Amino acid sequence: MNETQKTGIFWGVAAVVALIAAIVSWPSSDSDDGGNIGSVVGTPLFTEFKDPLTAASLKIVTFNEGQGELKNFEVRKDPESGLWTIPSKGGYPADAIEQMRDAANALVGLDVLDVPTDNPEDHAGMGVVEPKLEDLDPGDEGVGRLVTFKDSSQKVIASLIVGNEVKGQEGQVYVRKPGQDPVYVVKLDDSPLSTDFEEWIEEDLLQLSSIDIENVELKDYNASLGLQGVTLTKNYDVELAKDGSTWTLAALKEYDQSNPLAEPTLVEIDPDKELNSQKLNDLANALDDLKFVDVNRKPEGISANLKADKDFAADQEAATQLAGRGFIPVPLGPNREIEILSANGELTATTKEGVKYILRFGNISGIADDGKEGDESQAGDEAEAAGGVNRYLMVSTVVDESKFPVPELKPIPQTLEELDAIDRPAPPADVEMPQELNTPEVPETAEPEMKEGDGEAATDQASGEEATDGEKEGAKSEEPAAEEPATEEPAEKDGEAESSEPAEPADSGDGESADDAEPTSGQTDASGEGESTTVGEAQEEVEEAEESDEQSSEASPEEDGEDDASEAAESETAQPAETPDPAASEVEETEEEKLERLAAVQEKITKENERMLEDRKEKLQQARLTSQALNERFADWYYVIPEATYSKLRISREELFESPAAAAPDPAAMPPGLQNMQFPGLPGN
Repeated sequence: MNETQKTGIFWGVAAVVALIAAIVSWPSSDSDDGGNIGSVVGTPLFTEFKDPLTAASLKIVTFNEGQGELKNFEVRKDPESGLWTIPSKGGYPADAIEQMRDAANALVGLDVLDVPTDNPEDHAGMGVVEPKLEDLDPGDEGVGRLVTFKDSSQKVIASLIVGNEVKGQEGQVYVRKPGQDPVYVVKLDDSPLSTDFEEWIEEDLLQLSSIDIENVELKDYNASLGLQGVTLTKNYDVELAKDGSTWTLAALKEYDQSNPLAEPTLVEIDPDKELNSQKLNDLANALDDLKFVDVNRKPEGISANLKADKDFAADQEAATQLAGRGFIPVPLGPNREIEILSANGELTATTKEGVKYILRFGNISGIADDGKEGDESQAGDEAEAAGGVNRYLMVSTVVDESKFPVPELKPIPQTLEELDAIDRPAPPADVEMPQELNTPEVPETAEPEMKEGDGEAATDQASGEEATDGEKEGAKSEEPAAEEPATEEPAEKDGEAESSEPAEPADSGDGESADDAEPTSGQTDASGEGESTTVGEAQEEVEEAEESDEQSSEASPEEDGEDDASEAAESETAQPAETPDPAASEVEETEEEKLERLAAVQEKITKENERMLEDRKEKLQQARLTSQALNERFADWYYVIPEATYSKLRISREELFESPAAAAPDPAAMPPGLQNMQFPGLPGN
């Protein structure tokens, strides 16, 4: 081998070695920094992640230093339905559209501000150690939070380990890409990258307003499962009605403690006893604002109405899990169907839309951990962080059809007679009839015979004047002997009265009255007969009086009163005969016109009835759709609510009513210096 060949071989080997060294020293990064970590400053950390809507899943992995465990929180969009769910919570529906957009935007356009190190030994101090369980031990520090976004094909589009904040630089944090050594400084708002369950769900569990609640029913009982079977203690049931902020008691029933399965006894409540409005309003507001902090999936075989199918009865493991959370399956149905009995009673709330919410309260969350659900310990941590324990809750809904009574339909006339009955309905019973129609009919035989002068005497009585005997005698001298025909006014008319003195028959010879008083010319006695005035003279006086009434407007008060009363009586008697009947002037309908009007009335009433029925149908259908949608959301889950919320929803028998007001102190029993002092808030002050 000559020197030239040796030299060529040498340079060839050197080139291979240099290539291998270059490959080995090439940074393990998917960033296009050309090996110079300083060249990435001012450039986006993820050049291909530009649209937050391409993110179809988010996974956040954290490390619990004390327990040495990793915790996964994941939100994913179903490719078929397009719905967001939380796989780490059993696939619970997530209200994640806006939250996911904000989380993805946190990494879109994230620029590198600095590259402080690429030494792996600095990772722990900056909090960017990758959370990989195989590389970690309990107590390890400096482990960061791994955030990974994937698209709909599950391809990683952005992945980042979020570490500590940079000291003295507000909003700046250390970050690192998994599998790479360089540490970057970025300005990052990581609040949307939350693993708090409440941040990713619709917190308003019931989605009702307190002003829509019309009825509340509380069933106060306790149930537990022991070696001897189910132990049941029933305290009371109460039904309450709510109108605005006003509560009324519909029924209160108490149970026999020695026999809880016996029918309850209705309790009579003192009318003066007032409901505890503050407690009841707190209950309604707690329903309005009912939030939950965690969920667990229920066992298979429990339907939306919390009834169990036949297969569930044979699933001992599922029944044990259910009972451990405070929901005991027992054969309560009429055909021994298995239903759920709650450990701590029930509450129902019915809205004006007719949807009845049924809440069943179970045990405290965490006391029945069967170790098979990975999120139970997390629920305990959340409860501890919230400053109190939590409680299991089951929710279902039904439609209260009593809120949709069948409307009272108007009768549709089928014949002309029925149409006439509608046109001329009977007067209401409380309407007063005209006086002449209310006056009882007097038999004709009871009417006394009218003579000349009787009509005027009757008119005087109708005017309501009360006169002394002397005034009556003076009035007799001014009255004409014959004023009105005897048949002008019947005896039964209002205003006619009998003479205060009984009429005496006239003397057969001299015509003197019984009191032997000598009447003046034109005077009549109680019977209407004159003593010294002839019939002709009386007639002349009548004519003169009529002439005087017509020609002179100045009449004495006595004469005006007598004439007005007489004319009013005549007018009342003659009015029915003189007033024309409006109905008589109407044109009589033909048979064909009546039938046409009957058809029009039938069509009108039919449409009104159909409209009322359709309105009821629409409201009932809407209530059923609302109940169905709610049950689809409630059906598969136990909910975990704060114990503070549960305490507002559970009211004891003693808390139902206001406590008796404190009695005012007896002034006599006070020291002399305190007897005149006022005590604000006490009765009498």
